[in-house]
Amino acid sequence: MSQPPPEPQKTLLEDLGTLTGRAFKELDATRCELQEKERRLTNIANESMEKIKELSTINHDLQDKVGFLLDISASLNKKNDELIKSNLELEKQKFHYDQMTRDLKSKLDTVLSKEKELSMQRDFLAKQVDEKTQDLIKAEKFTVIGELAARLAHDLRNPLSVVKNTMDIMRAKPNMRIEEKLPHFGRFDRAIQRMTHQIDDVLNFVKRSELLLQQTSLLSMVDSAIGNTLLPPEVLILKPHTDVTINCDSRKLEAVFSNLISNAVQAMDDKGEIKIRVMDLGYNIQIEFEDTGPGIPLEIQSKIFDPLFTTKQTGTGLGLSICKNIVEQHGGTLVVKSPPTVFTVRLPKNIAPKYQVNNDYTI
Repeated sequence: MSQPPPEPQKTLLEDLGTLTGRAFKELDATRCELQEKERRLTNIANESMEKIKELSTINHDLQDKVGFLLDISASLNKKNDELIKSNLELEKQKFHYDQMTRDLKSKLDTVLSKEKELSMQRDFLAKQVDEKTQDLIKAEKFTVIGELAARLAHDLRNPLSVVKNTMDIMRAKPNMRIEEKLPHFGRFDRAIQRMTHQIDDVLNFVKRSELLLQQTSLLSMVDSAIGNTLLPPEVLILKPHTDVTINCDSRKLEAVFSNLISNAVQAMDDKGEIKIRVMDLGYNIQIEFEDTGPGIPLEIQSKIFDPLFTTKQTGTGLGLSICKNIVEQHGGTLVVKSPPTVFTVRLPKNIAPKYQVNNDYTI
């Protein structure tokens, strides 16, 4: 038995319900999709905001750096302007200095020309001065030789007169006994010694001989000098106790010491005391000769070592000059101070044997 067909209204409702259910499902899916997209957009927006903030911070930093660079640029521009100004000033100064250099070069050329001219004049004048100096030295030598000859002739005249008078007396008495001749022989001897002394002084002055160096006791030289000096009975000599060995020409130094002792005796008028002191100064020695005489006047102390200067009635005036030459030949010094009169000799202990025979005349 066949069934009746469905009703049209019920079928339509079923279709509408199916469509509605399907639409709800699609709308729900769409809503979920939109929510997902909204979530993503929110995340993107948040990330964008972070990026924008970061970019804003970077932008502020860049603005600050740009401002700093602008300040530097302005400062550099200012410095550049100053450098340009300084460069212009330097250019002016360079031009000025170049001008000064040209002027100085011109003046230097003039000065060099004048210097060359002055050099030629100086050489010419030096030659003339040398010639005049040699002429003066020759004239001075001749003057000293003349004074020395006159002094020697004067000093030799008296002992020669004694010899002549004594010879005349002896000739007048040819039968004179030996006892009567002895005083005349004594006069001969004293006159000859006096002439010998005068001649020796001159020879020692005009000629220097070689130093014969050897190690010698200083006290032995002082003793020899005292022994070779004629001492009056009222003269007392106080000898040193210190002894030193030095390298020297003992013969010449004994002559120096003897001369200083003789001068002291004469200065005291053959009556008084002579003190001789020796001091060891390490590399040098010092010998002092002090007398109790009236002293040497201040105005002549600087002259007593000059050749031919003397305050005695007899003598060549060469003794102290010869002593000074001998001491200086040993590399030492001889000085005097007064009052009291003290002659000080300072000598090196070990003079080098470098002195050779010197035949040049000191005058």
